Amino acid sequence: MSDDDAIDDLPEQMQIRREKRRRLLDSGRDVYPVTVPLTHTIEQVRADFPDVGPGEMTGTEVTVAGRVLFIRNTGKLCFASLRSGAGTPVQAMLSLDRVGEQALADWKADVDLGDHVWVRGEVGASKRGELSIFAAEW
Repeated sequence: MSDDDAIDDLPEQMQIRREKRRRLLDSGRDVYPVTVPLTHTIEQVRADFPDVGPGEMTGTEVTVAGRVLFIRNTGKLCFASLRSGAGTPVQAMLSLDRVGEQALADWKADVDLGDHVWVRGEVGASKRGELSIFAAEW
């Protein structure tokens, strides 16, 4: 049995995730980094910015990491709920004007529910008042 035959026997979701991993590796990304350039935990962001009003920006840039528990990809804007190991959530917002066309396309193509990701961006609140990281990089 060849390696290709073994891969063909995998469930479809595993085949899809392996293809996404291959694309990330081919693009030069480290898919299993030893360290991540974090500046804050999600809990720290929540504690430091409890009263950000709808549409407000704080001027503070942070880098956080979490597991993707919700994701909604639209045309020029993507939303993801990132959750820490302790269960604390924060919203990540990726927009075309902040991350650029390629990074947004890569996010849409390669990030799934359950993935662990990091985002760097300014802390603010969405128009609906949800505390968010307006990503400049992921």
